[in-house]
This record gives sequence, structure tokens and C-alpha cells, in this order.
Amino acid sequence: MKHSRRIHRYLIIVLIPVLLACLLTIAACGSTDSDSSTAAESLIDEQFTAYLDALFCEEISASALSLHYTLKDPEEYGITAYNTDLGIYSAQSIEVSAALAESVRVALNEFDTASLGTENRLTRDILLDSLETTIAAASFPCYEEPLRPSTGVQSELPILLAEYNFEDKQDVNDYLAILSGIPAYFESICDYEREKYDCGLFMADFTAETVIAQCEDFAASAENNYLVYTFEEKITDISGLTANEQAAFCQQNQAIVIQQVLPAFQEIADTLRKLSSATPSQDSGTEVSTTSTDTASRDSRIASSSESDINKIYGLCALPKGREYYALLVRRATGSSDGIGTLQERVESRRTVDLLEISSLLAKHPSLDVEALSAEAPCETPEEMLDLLENAILADFPSVDGCDYTVKYVDASMEEYLSPAFYLTSPLDDYTQNSIYINSGNGYEEIRLFTTLAHEGYPGHLYQNAYFCSTNPSPIRTLLGPSGYFEGWATYVELFSYRYAGLSDETAEVLALEQSAILSLYATADLGIHADGWTFTDTLDFFSEYGFSDEDTIREIFELIVSEPAHYLKYYIGYLEFTDLKEYAKEIGSTGYSDLSFHRAVLTMGPAPFSILENYLPDYLNIVSGEQ
Repeated sequence: MKHSRRIHRYLIIVLIPVLLACLLTIAACGSTDSDSSTAAESLIDEQFTAYLDALFCEEISASALSLHYTLKDPEEYGITAYNTDLGIYSAQSIEVSAALAESVRVALNEFDTASLGTENRLTRDILLDSLETTIAAASFPCYEEPLRPSTGVQSELPILLAEYNFEDKQDVNDYLAILSGIPAYFESICDYEREKYDCGLFMADFTAETVIAQCEDFAASAENNYLVYTFEEKITDISGLTANEQAAFCQQNQAIVIQQVLPAFQEIADTLRKLSSATPSQDSGTEVSTTSTDTASRDSRIASSSESDINKIYGLCALPKGREYYALLVRRATGSSDGIGTLQERVESRRTVDLLEISSLLAKHPSLDVEALSAEAPCETPEEMLDLLENAILADFPSVDGCDYTVKYVDASMEEYLSPAFYLTSPLDDYTQNSIYINSGNGYEEIRLFTTLAHEGYPGHLYQNAYFCSTNPSPIRTLLGPSGYFEGWATYVELFSYRYAGLSDETAEVLALEQSAILSLYATADLGIHADGWTFTDTLDFFSEYGFSDEDTIREIFELIVSEPAHYLKYYIGYLEFTDLKEYAKEIGSTGYSDLSFHRAVLTMGPAPFSILENYLPDYLNIVSGEQ
């Protein structure tokens, strides 16, 4: 059971020392006495803006791949030089990033906050929060995992490469340079995985098996690899290239893919296989005794499970400092400032409320269960659904003009490993062109496809990204923001979208409540597995309490949660945070509240931790009310 996702760029802020010296000098000019004039404050605000722009340009120039997906025309931002390699992944690079982040934090604190405008103060607070989590990550140098079944490098990089657009010959040369850098980058990941293994922090064997299968499937696709035929399709669109030049580029690309890229994927598979078959690492987690009194029932449910792993703790809490790391991961992923215990209580409380409301609705309308099960989408094709949503949302969400999108389908070779659907983020300076991918292998249809497209398209990821870019934010904001904002918003509007499907109000409400309750189960399981040490047996027991007892399904959920800690939390905790923000907006807005103004305010503020959004919400509600 995988959820749709937005492939977006969340980069650690890293600066070279030379730039830091320059920026620290600029920041030092920010000090001002209490009697500073308005003109002086304006100057400081301008200096801070210049600081942010320099920070953005230096960071984004470090990677041609990130640059390409962030800006269509880098020269318009003064960027003419950039690195085409993919860098090195290592525990040491995490520590270096933390040290540089500390230097940037010092520079930020040199500015007089009172002299900054609302937008710059907001950006400063968001950037400081990002730097703090980067610094905190240095305490866990080998805990990060780049190879995750659903959102890892090996699953997302091929999509980013396949979607790499060619505007001119330089784009082609940059692309081929990036492609040639994959072996060195993957080699560094292999070294890092060996280091994780030596530290006793290597992934679970079932995680390794999934990643190995992904890499081997991709490595075996030499005859019909989509990095070959998508390249050949794209290069024909470049004006000014002769037929001979096109043929030469295609030959070069095919050689790099077959001789360098595919072996690099195989190298990851071989490395993981050697490590997972050596001695048990995380798979030798703590074994716990069963406590259920219904032993016979439990044994029947888990008959097909391996007796060696059903009572082992695979969660992060089994590792040294694992609970502390998980708390950091949850904060970084969700954008929530609440502790683990508080989050557990919030999730359980909301689930109880949702289930009670469902029961109440069914009691008043006995036919609702049949109506909900037979709910149909208002139209057939994805394009028709997106067109309907684009127009239907205008009563509740602000308009954004000029957006276009293309619906694409995941290549068959990747269907098994990718989400049901995902949105590929458009560049800041070309936000009107967008791509939504649908994974036909997941079998989504009818109302489920409709709400998934609301999640990915309107008023979800595509719409949120386009609206925020249309407000002309500071460019550095495109590199910031917790996943909980993006996925929380998309989940919030996904549930909101049932009302656009032509269903009765009661049917739309009960379907949204059911989806919220199901997501809450995944969130509780995530917290239980990684914070409380739930075993597979514990997880099976928990889901069985709510009527879900199919062992294969629960095993899939369990293994995904083990492999991708906090994955479900960014959806559900983010959703809860948006609903809490909405209630807060109603409190402070009194009779002047409307969904339209609330949505406009949170979209204009853009991606940020939720405590920061709450602090700035009154200001932005006032700002957007003046714009209406």
C-alpha cells in the first residue's frame, strides 16, 4: 500500500567558505540602533534579500541536476557556472553540512529581525529551522538512508533523468555529464552502506531484498531501457541539431547507459546482497515474547510468517540513539513541533472522532455504506478529471492562471516499485508546465483515481506549487519546507475533493472520514514500530482490532514502515496540522472566516514548519483580505 507523492527538492543548505566570508560581511552591516530610520530599515531588508539570493545561487549551483529542476533559465539569476557531478554521499558530508549550516545560522542572527519585512522575517525563520535540523543530523552520521524502496535514490533518479528536458545543445551535454557521474556517486553510496553495516546500522534484510530487486530489474533492461528511448524522443525536439549530431548524441547516451549506468545499479545490488548475507545486523533486533492470551488465533494469523522474525524489533528504537533519531526524523518530515507522545495522542484522538462520526452518519442514513462502496467518479479519463477539478475548486481556492499539465504513465519496468501517482515539480521560472505520472500497475480507478488526481493535481501538489511560484517568492524558498507541508496539504485537499465528485454530502463526508481513519492507522503503526518497538505480531494485532487481518497486506505495510520511517506521518500529521490551522483561522477570523481566505493565506505563506505558519497566519490573513 503505497501513497502518491510529490518528487520535490529538499536540499541541505551547504556553502563554501569563500561565500560564507562574503555573506558574513553583508550580515554584519545589518546591525542597527533602536532609533534607526525607516530608510535604514529598508536598506537592511534589501541587504537581507541580497543575502538570500546569494545563498540560493551558491547552493543551487552545486548540482546541475537540482539546478535544472529548479530553474529553466539560470542565467536570468546570474548563474553561469555549476557542477555537473552528483557529489559524494558519506557520513562525513553530513558533518560538513552541519558545520557550514552553523556558519550560516551565525550570519542570519546578525541581521536585526525588527528591520525586516514580513516576507523576509518568515523566510529567515524557515531557514533557521532548516539549519537547526541539519545541525542536529550531525549527531547521527550513519543513520540516514539514501536507498529506500519507495523514495530512495535508486527509484527516483531514473524518473528525474527520464524527465530531464532538453532546450538546447548545452542541456544535452549537461545531461550526459550527469549520467556519467552516476557510477562515482553510486560507489560513494556503496561505501556509505558498508560504513552503516560496520556501525550496526544496516537496513533490514527485507528492505535490502526490495532495493536489490529494483536495481537488478533496472540493470537488466539494456535492450529496452527507457533512459535510452526517452533520450531519443527528446533530442528530436531540439532545433539546430543536424541529423548526424542527433545520431552521435543518441549513440553516446546509449553507451553511457549500458556501459556505466546499468553496471552502477548492479553494483548497488551486489553490495547490498553481500552485506545482507554476511551477518545479521538490524535483523538481529531484540526478540520479545508474545503476551496475547489468544495464542491459537494469533498462530493461525501468522502461520505463513517466518518464525524467526515475527517477534523481532525492526524499528529505529532498537538502534543506539534510535528514538532520538526518529524524533528528529519525524520533526523534519512532518514539520510538526509536537513530541512523539503528543503525536500518538493526537492521531488516536482524531481516529476516535472520525469513527464516531462515521457511526453517527450510518445510523442516520443506513444506505450510506452501500452508496460509499459503489461511489463512482464523475468522469472517466484522468484528463477529464483534472479539467473538472481545475474549475470546480474556484469557489474554495484562489485561481492561478496559465497552468498546463501533461499526464504521463510510469514505465512498466518501474510499476512495481513506484507510487500510484506522483507530481514532478516544475521550475520556479516555468511553473506553468507540469507533469503528473500515473502508475497503471496500482489499478486505481473511479473515485480513488479522482481523489488521487486531486492530491497530485488540482488543488494538490501541482496547484500548490504553481500558486506559490506565482507569488514571486524569494528563490531560496524553493529549497525549503518540510514534506509534511507538501504532503499534508495534498492529503487535506484530497479529502476535501470528495465534495467535487458529484456525490451526496453524506457520501462525500463518510468517504473522507474513512480515508482519514485508515491513514491514522498507518500513522499509529509508524509511531508504534519506530518509537515503541512494535514487532510484526504487534502490528498485525493492531490492524486486526480494526478489521484488517490479511497477513500479506499487513506484512507489506510493516516492511514499508520499517524501510521508510515517518513516511506515513508526513501525510497524516501534515493533514492534522492543516486542520488545526484551519480551526485557528476560524477562531481569529470570527465571522470574517472563509475557506477561500484561509487557503489563500496558507498557500501564500508557502512551505514552512507548522509552528511558523501558525505564528504568521494572522498577518497573512490580513494581507490576503486586503488583496481580495
